[in-house]
Amino acid sequence: MATEQSDVTFFGFALGDCVVRTDPRTEKYLQRVIRTALELSTYNRFGAEVGGFWLMAAQIDQLRKLPEYYAPDEATLVAKAVELYLRAQLQGFYEPPGR
Repeated sequence: MATEQSDVTFFGFALGDCVVRTDPRTEKYLQRVIRTALELSTYNRFGAEVGGFWLMAAQIDQLRKLPEYYAPDEATLVAKAVELYLRAQLQGFYEPPGR
């Protein structure tokens, strides 16, 4: 069975309100992930008509590097918080790498 190749490339998305379901240990890092995502995002990336804060693929890659700035015991929880936040933002439209 041949695998079809798509010519569609994931570009980015606008940040929005979302519900992130997590455990108390990971929840501790969620606010830091959200703040970092906002700092990395571009406001009105596609003009005022589209509006919002946009997180592009390169910025998502940067967000995924956030755990590197934490101690090893915390880094795992930060990485989990990042992926849970991205998944909640995308509401099933995008699967993280390795899925």
